Amino acid sequence: MGCGEDRRGGWARVRRWGVRASIALLLGTVACVAVVEGADHPLYSTPKYGADRFVQARGYTLHYVEAGAGEPILLIPGAFTTYRAWNRVLAGLSLHARVLAVDYVGVGDSDKPETGFDYSVEEQADVMAEMLVALRLSNVTVVGASYGGAVALNLAARYPALVGRVVCVEGGALITPEVLKYSKLGGLVEWPVLGDIIWGFMQSGLFDGMTARSVMGPAWEGLSPGEKREIVAVFSANVRTSTRSSWIGIYRAITRRIDFTGALAGLRTPVLYLYGTESKYRAVADMNVGQLERYGAKIEVVAFPGGIHDLHLQHPDAVTGMILQFLATTPAQDIVAGSAAAPHAHAGASGRIFD
Repeated sequence: MGCGEDRRGGWARVRRWGVRASIALLLGTVACVAVVEGADHPLYSTPKYGADRFVQARGYTLHYVEAGAGEPILLIPGAFTTYRAWNRVLAGLSLHARVLAVDYVGVGDSDKPETGFDYSVEEQADVMAEMLVALRLSNVTVVGASYGGAVALNLAARYPALVGRVVCVEGGALITPEVLKYSKLGGLVEWPVLGDIIWGFMQSGLFDGMTARSVMGPAWEGLSPGEKREIVAVFSANVRTSTRSSWIGIYRAITRRIDFTGALAGLRTPVLYLYGTESKYRAVADMNVGQLERYGAKIEVVAFPGGIHDLHLQHPDAVTGMILQFLATTPAQDIVAGSAAAPHAHAGASGRIFD
């Protein structure tokens, strides 16, 4: 979809849109999604690693995949994304811990309310908190990417008794439209008629490969054919399991101002912040590292030279190793004691370059 093109040929493009829309809508009608019945809830597909689980939280049915045993780790994916984005990280972490990779409200095999839920970071964190309570989990290491990173931080700030550590793969407590500079084309999905056409295209699967290449950017060429197929499948599942209303809800949530920096004042949970030096949202990462330092968070920052926004897709083994190292060097008993203690002096931020 091009913007700002010459008006000449406009009507020709409209006619081509009409033909493509017909094809896309036809494909959307006849496409067959592999549905597996589990826990009386339809599933898009069986997990590559782990087992499907469901839990009720705040009146919503949440789907997650669980693998491994030991200390609990919760993985929260980025905007519009299912748990599958964590597949290779999940595989490595599950050798050392009990890992729960969740489909938050609005994605994957979890509920997708059309009303009564605004898909805000705070609402998602509230649901995650009730999920952890329902599963009788506390002192959880919460790992989030982008939008999921914001949810992870919000969860730690507002529910400190539940969270022992936070790992952010970018994201943060302050995300402003002018710094994020997210594409405005997503807003067209809300439009009548044109939105129907665009949504039909998105769900047809015709552009899954193009979307994957766009998100991966320069990292795409360094992937093996098998890795490319796996990542394309992740993006295919993202849109095929979504609904138009939930997609719009998440788009609105990430493109309006997100600001819960005030809640960081009491944050004593250790934070590992990972970002890519070539991330298209590098400005958001820099801004949030500054905010965490300003509010006295105990934060370690790791930059990946040449890294993109979705480091867990580009460097899953390295991200897995960073998380495991963070767990090993931040004892759980220290976290529990710190969460109940009086405010203490700022431990300071540390930073390093991963290579």
